Amino acid sequence: MAILSQVAEDQPKKTAITYGSQKFTYKELDEFSSRFACALIDLGVVKGDRVALFLRNSPQFVIAYFGVLKADAVVTAVNPLYREEELKCQLCDSGARTIVVLDVLCPIVEKIKDQTLLKNVIVVTDSYSKRTANKTSLDVLNFGNLSKKEDEGKPLDLLLKLEEDLAVLQYTGGTTGTPKGVMLTHVNLVSNALAFASWLKGTSSDVFLSVLPFFHVYGMMASMITPVS
Repeated sequence: MAILSQVAEDQPKKTAITYGSQKFTYKELDEFSSRFACALIDLGVVKGDRVALFLRNSPQFVIAYFGVLKADAVVTAVNPLYREEELKCQLCDSGARTIVVLDVLCPIVEKIKDQTLLKNVIVVTDSYSKRTANKTSLDVLNFGNLSKKEDEGKPLDLLLKLEEDLAVLQYTGGTTGTPKGVMLTHVNLVSNALAFASWLKGTSSDVFLSVLPFFHVYGMMASMITPVS
């Protein structure tokens, strides 16, 4: 998905995200996500690998989301209200080997990690969290360090990304049974976002108040991807 990079090229200094006192321009958002993509590749993430995002709405969610796609991997977003058994089911079913997790949710990952295929645990610290993160025995990586790491000139633009490639493995609500992974390609996401933006008749000066959860497909499309498009 090249939407973010295109907007960053057209409007590099325009504010992309305001989160509390933090602000990110489109150029910064694009650069941070590219660096995170390179960090994932350094960790051994390859085309088609599933990367779980166990996060609340935050700039880190957006950076990680686009970073995963730039690395040719597949996003599987997890409800941050999930407990151990629910998280384990999604991780095992998706086959995720990497997870990006909010620090206060680490104890949940710690309890079920050995029952999954997880290899990489990347921890996000949210300075706006009202809870204190518990200590963990997990061997973890710091998200902030990875997203600021120099990309060392890795040619992300040379990676083969086809419109038909899988981009997101989005789990259903499971109201009539166990949640099931729905496969969404890059072209699914882009066409949906452009259609939504057209229906809204939005302009580049509009501001989105993103309160819908990004882990849910509606919030992901309406509150995260559409504003970028």
